[in-house]
Amino acid sequence: MGCLPLPLFLLLGFGIGYLVDGRSGSVWGGGIGLLVGLLLTGWLLRKMRRANRQ
Repeated sequence: MGCLPLPLFLLLGFGIGYLVDGRSGSVWGGGIGLLVGLLLTGWLLRKMRRANRQ
């Protein structure tokens, strides 16, 4: 469950990038989607660890 944002945002980034600028846009969009997915995964794991401490 913690890794779910990674594939979702990666694919979403590919799709949006492809619609905006074709193949090169899909590469940039995929990279941005991967970065957003990594950030959200880290945020989610951090929240889950804090919830276990209480």
